[in-house]
Amino acid sequence: MAAAKVHFEIFVKKHRKAGWTLAEARPDRENALEFARELLEATPTGSVRVSKERFDESARAFRSFTIWEEGAEKFEAEEEKTGDGTLPCLSPDDLTNPSARDTMSRVLNEWFVRKQVTPMELMHSPEQAEDLESGGTELQHAIQKVAVASARDGDSTVHAYVKQLHDLTQKAFDRIYKDGKSGRLPRFSKYKTYASLVEDFAGEKSPYKIRAALSDRLSDERGFGKKLAVLMEFAGELPQEEKARKVGCEQLDIFLSEILNFDSGLMALIGYVPELGDEVQRLSDMFVGAADAESLAGAPAEARALTRLMKSGDSPSCKTMIASALLERLQRPRRMRPKDVLEEVKLARKLAQQLVMAQGPDLSVSALQDAFSKRSARLLTPETIGDYLDQCSNPEQEIEKLLALEENIVGVQNKKKLAGYIRAALGNHKTEGWFVSGQGRAIDRLHRLTGFQVKALKGNYPEEDRASLSDTFDALGQKVLDRSGLLDSIANSDQPVLDRAASLLKLVTCQAIPAGKCSAAAQQKAIRLIRSEAGLEEARADTQRNKLSNIENMLKALDGQEAAA
Repeated sequence: MAAAKVHFEIFVKKHRKAGWTLAEARPDRENALEFARELLEATPTGSVRVSKERFDESARAFRSFTIWEEGAEKFEAEEEKTGDGTLPCLSPDDLTNPSARDTMSRVLNEWFVRKQVTPMELMHSPEQAEDLESGGTELQHAIQKVAVASARDGDSTVHAYVKQLHDLTQKAFDRIYKDGKSGRLPRFSKYKTYASLVEDFAGEKSPYKIRAALSDRLSDERGFGKKLAVLMEFAGELPQEEKARKVGCEQLDIFLSEILNFDSGLMALIGYVPELGDEVQRLSDMFVGAADAESLAGAPAEARALTRLMKSGDSPSCKTMIASALLERLQRPRRMRPKDVLEEVKLARKLAQQLVMAQGPDLSVSALQDAFSKRSARLLTPETIGDYLDQCSNPEQEIEKLLALEENIVGVQNKKKLAGYIRAALGNHKTEGWFVSGQGRAIDRLHRLTGFQVKALKGNYPEEDRASLSDTFDALGQKVLDRSGLLDSIANSDQPVLDRAASLLKLVTCQAIPAGKCSAAAQQKAIRLIRSEAGLEEARADTQRNKLSNIENMLKALDGQEAAA
């Protein structure tokens, strides 16, 4: 910054109806601010502002932006709110707290991404502070956003919060500029390694100088990717002494996590992947500490190095950022495997199993359930279900695939929706024709139908849907029995009565026909045969004791099943 091309103009407004007039121009920032405060004291009903005038070589004109403004004109109190409106941050050091840096990342996101710098770099680099302050209205807009949000829940006005934020920002920038001019901010080039830098300042109460030196080193790199590479290189040259090593790890963790807080920084870490599923898999493997996982083989080396660092417990903030990014991507509307629904189902199941085992403070069970519930809902759109069933050659395969989907679906409402798809598939004419009058023996078709019913009853559907599915399978089974006449053909065969009764009961006990009305009909026919005159006569014969004992055992087993149900 050339001194001859920058000056500061002080404007005064004597009262609300007056216009702004130029009071004086000063070449030095601090001198201009001091004069402005003196002028404000001398004009209690007025307002004073200081603007920085910077000459733009390309436009051959001065660019003007306000760096300080105070007085009745801008900060008149509103009647409805008269509180002090104290901010959480009271000093420049407070601006380096996690919550403050997170706020900066949000309200100045475009600036940070465009410049490829982080809040920590901004707060420890005179060059970055100068760039932001002289960049136009971005800083003013950011202050306004924070003030509006603070006033919404606070006890003071927007103007009061703007004043406090202006003062705090001014103090922070003044300190950076002053420390930069005085040489208090160390240059990284003075140190051969990151370890030697940390060892020099590890004993100080504040990590201010370590952060300033790191910011200085990162200013040589353009882009988050290159900055990540530098920081991960430093992670390999930490001090040996325990206290210094801890300090070094903490500062690297902060700078790394700030880069990961920006999407472009995160993508620079994990690298380009063609599908969302690959992206989620890489993040998942990083979170669980699987540095040697197949998904990370093609990722930048920094991703594997950071995975090991997080697994060792030396980078907790980065792990929190990875968890946050992972949950955000799981909740995106995009398909993880847009070309293959079955592969998406398999991936979702694999991720769920992997992450549930690794759940903790950064990734709670409830957060995972919510994320996978939303992901499951996207699998149940008509279009996705259509793609999922597209390769099925018959209705039986469709039912089988829909039932298999249940164990990969999370959320009560999603289970209900899936049950609806299954009922609809069972109720269409194509499915009815396949089972009622399809190829093969009726008993084989009934057996397969019963297998589906058993699977549905074992599924984790809501109780009313489980019962409804069972009834739907049973109703289709009744149609098969009616069309085939299977029960009547057994009951009216020329076999001995007890043999016929036993055959009917075996259909139920061996789950050859659906539970419900189908099984009840078979039992009723069997009991009628046993109680018939011919049946009673056979039962009295000594030679039929084994048959009778077998029938009694089957009836007891069925009574036990009914009691359990």
